[in-house]
Amino acid sequence: MLRYAKKVINEPENRKMSCFFCTFAVDGVQALIAQNSTDDEVAAFLVNLCDLFDVEQPHVCKNIIYAFKDEVVFVLERSVFTPDEICGAFIANCGHSDKPLTHMWNISIPGGKPPIRPWPKIPDNKPTFKVLHLSDIHIDHQYVVGTEAYCQLDSALGTYAMCCRDYSQDSMGRPTNMKDKPIYVPAGPWGMPYLCDLPYQTFESAMKHISKTFKDLDYIIITGDFEAHDSWDYTEDLTRENMNNMTNVFLEYFPNVPVYVSIGNHEGVPQDAMAPHTMPEYDKRGPQWLYKIMSDMWAHWIPQEALDTVQYRASYVVRPKPGLKLISLNTIYCSEFNFYLYVNEVDPDATLEWLIEELVDSEKKGELVHIISHIPPGDNYCLKGWSWNFFEIVKRFENTIAQMFYGHTHYDQFMVYYDMDDPNRRPFHFNWISPSLTTYDFLNPAYRIYEIDGGYEGATYTVKSAQTYFANVTEANLKNKEPEWVLEYDTKEHWQLPDFSPQSWADLSDKLWTNTTMFREYVKFFYRNHYNNECYTDYKCRYTFVCDIKKGRSYDESFCDHLKR
Repeated sequence: MLRYAKKVINEPENRKMSCFFCTFAVDGVQALIAQNSTDDEVAAFLVNLCDLFDVEQPHVCKNIIYAFKDEVVFVLERSVFTPDEICGAFIANCGHSDKPLTHMWNISIPGGKPPIRPWPKIPDNKPTFKVLHLSDIHIDHQYVVGTEAYCQLDSALGTYAMCCRDYSQDSMGRPTNMKDKPIYVPAGPWGMPYLCDLPYQTFESAMKHISKTFKDLDYIIITGDFEAHDSWDYTEDLTRENMNNMTNVFLEYFPNVPVYVSIGNHEGVPQDAMAPHTMPEYDKRGPQWLYKIMSDMWAHWIPQEALDTVQYRASYVVRPKPGLKLISLNTIYCSEFNFYLYVNEVDPDATLEWLIEELVDSEKKGELVHIISHIPPGDNYCLKGWSWNFFEIVKRFENTIAQMFYGHTHYDQFMVYYDMDDPNRRPFHFNWISPSLTTYDFLNPAYRIYEIDGGYEGATYTVKSAQTYFANVTEANLKNKEPEWVLEYDTKEHWQLPDFSPQSWADLSDKLWTNTTMFREYVKFFYRNHYNNECYTDYKCRYTFVCDIKKGRSYDESFCDHLKR
């Protein structure tokens, strides 16, 4: 929801008004803080401002501000950022600084890097195993059939961020100005490729289909985000209830299959709020309640010794196969909307230090490592300091890290890591980024199946094949039948890749820049439909797509300097 809001306020036609609103709001909040106003007085000021500018539905204006007020006021009281710096960080050409997002810091990475090994070739006739990758499920239990799916039309700024819901009454049951409005695009029973999350019955349809179709899964990875995008209504009790329900669903449909989860930003209450232990008032503001929920959920599938690091930093280690270590890494510690980090951004809860220790251990033992996590470090959602340090860690341990799996963006994409110290910009690693199961925003639901080389001595533990499945919910709604989950494409076959080496992915990204037909296919897979299908005609649009592939670290478009008109 916050990511979408940032996108909308940065549209050229909205920037001037957004900048005025942001600067006025931050000035007002800091003035109220200076006058020793209460948190509730600060919140009331912001609610009135939100209503005045019609930024969101009245219910959302009130609840989103009360959800975030404690965290934001707490951080503003302890930070030295000016309104220009804060607004400049989130709105282009507003203010003069993006300092909170691009603060740099360094972590000590051990030397002694072994000689670089070529990307391994998978031998023929060796054992493989099958893994399901789910991400960004985002079930909406308040989805209402027949409500407005295109609710941006109801907002002057186009900032309404959650559709397919009944906004005709407020939380007190009183009629709103939405009560008698015409419905432009009615929500269908199986979900909508608009700003709508997934109806529960569509999630259940996916679980039934997958459990019947793939009876030979070795394990499942879920790279975060179970909650709907209504972050204004998040509560600890609701999160606990939803996590318990999700755990029971996976135990029902996949009773003998381990499930390895990485924490998502929408598990936080408020969204993204995961303070590190160095935070003042940690006992009051820290996410220990959430990490306890995660620990209870994950205890069904991971050993007791891994649960201690879950409770501390929501990260853990398991060994699903001989010679393979799987590391679940909490990347909400790099989130730009984890406002607690702006008090101290340096390696929250020593998570990167812990990651390095695990990689050193595996390097010594000759193990290979899979990393599963939520936010891809090359995405600008990830703070620059954290991202750049992670990039160097991957570079140092490129022989040990066999694969990395992410979610968060909701899109079907990949990212390549390039060595900028090499005269030829050697591609040395890449991220798998899974499409989301939710339809938010303007998507069809999807998931991915990997066949991975492994389970024998000397295995490469790299992906041998990757197949993406999806369902066309528009078609399901028209037929009034359960969605058909079908193979969308086989990655290696469709793109005619010789292998899944970083070099092959880099070569593909170059072709997407020069070959219009391939680029249009990539965009279609990106959304799992024909949304934005004219992007190929616009240089900036095409540049954004391809540059996002080539950015292995956030806030660094030097990887894209050769993408000319």
